[in-house]
Amino acid sequence: MSNNSLRLRGLACSLLVACVAALFTGCNNEPAAPATVAGFTCLEDLEGHSVAVITSSTSDVLLSDTNNFSNINLVRCDSPTELFGAIKEGKAECGITDTVVLTTLGLASHGLAVDFNLPGGFDVATAFNPQDKELCNRFNDFLVQIKSDGTLDEMFSRWFSEQIDTVAMPTFDGLADLKGHPIEVATLADNAPFSFYKENVWTGFEVEMMLRFSLFIERPVHFSGYKFIEIIDVLRTHRADVAAANLFITPERSDQVLFSHPYYLCKTSCFSRVR
Repeated sequence: MSNNSLRLRGLACSLLVACVAALFTGCNNEPAAPATVAGFTCLEDLEGHSVAVITSSTSDVLLSDTNNFSNINLVRCDSPTELFGAIKEGKAECGITDTVVLTTLGLASHGLAVDFNLPGGFDVATAFNPQDKELCNRFNDFLVQIKSDGTLDEMFSRWFSEQIDTVAMPTFDGLADLKGHPIEVATLADNAPFSFYKENVWTGFEVEMMLRFSLFIERPVHFSGYKFIEIIDVLRTHRADVAAANLFITPERSDQVLFSHPYYLCKTSCFSRVR
């Protein structure tokens, strides 16, 4: 068996632990889904159906595990916008992604609704080149500061809302004066509210976080956009120092990159078109 196959199996096993309640007890303990949506109530219901996922995401790996799911047609997408489109256009019957992403993109306005929430959750963190432990340690110090002074909670309440179009990036004095070699940040151009490219400007929760870190460490930052499937390799091949891309901490990824302390517990949801 190849190393890639072994890694895929290891990640799938770790993900199945998080979703065990849905797999072996049928439905989870979340409130029943409205009757206006497709009627999926748990992961087992997805057998025999088409499901849209972000390529290389934890949902992709989980549902690719043929030991537990033998008859799911995966429609792989590069971004949440593409994922939404796949369902609205009938290319997939439902999709699975970050619950916060669904909230900020406005499900109802797109004729979509949540069928069920997956049990458990995944810690989200910033990833670093494995050889740059010092930079990761400085970021952990930074996290301690913004957690203790309330900045992180304020960022959550501002960015994780249905009014994402009205949220503006704060203005930070001193960014233009920073000197030295920039910290190269790999991120996603279409992953609101975490990071997105709007009117030729990088914005979003993780973009703001990295700008604040820039001031904390007194070094400029430079953002580059990639597809989600590229993010880990970008770090491993030294094309970036940091990945701020709503990355879940998993054993597979931890073998390849260095994660900071987590700053957010991600929930995921299955959603479909309103009928």
